[in-house]
Amino acid sequence: MSKIQRELEDQLAKMLVDRDSLLAEMRSVRSAVKKDNPKKNKWLTEMIDHLDKLDTYITQNENRIQAIKQRKLSARSKLNRKQDSKRKILMGAMVERLMNEDKISRSFIVDELDKFLTRDSDKALFADYFDDNAHKIPSEELITKL
Repeated sequence: MSKIQRELEDQLAKMLVDRDSLLAEMRSVRSAVKKDNPKKNKWLTEMIDHLDKLDTYITQNENRIQAIKQRKLSARSKLNRKQDSKRKILMGAMVERLMNEDKISRSFIVDELDKFLTRDSDKALFADYFDDNAHKIPSEELITKL
């Protein structure tokens, strides 16, 4: 958030506090006028009623603005998740290509995957990598491992 934005939001917050205190004063004046002589001060009562309607209008628009901000945050969050997923997919594709071109050791990737993946369902997604790796181990090593 920029310095100017913060300053504007601070000013707005102060104005809202002022508005709330003015509305409270206005309502107390209305009740005093109604008790005193409502016919004599009809214009004042009407003005206060008009200000109340304006305040209601302002509050409704503030709520709309807040809803728009919330939708904007939600859309930004959704976009960030999509971009993050796409980065992961592309990174995985690049690693797989490098592995197939023998630029990265397949056994290194499989070992790192085995350490990184903790859930069985995740490991099942890469079962063909683990199975391929087992087939590439020379038969003498398999016998000694058993």
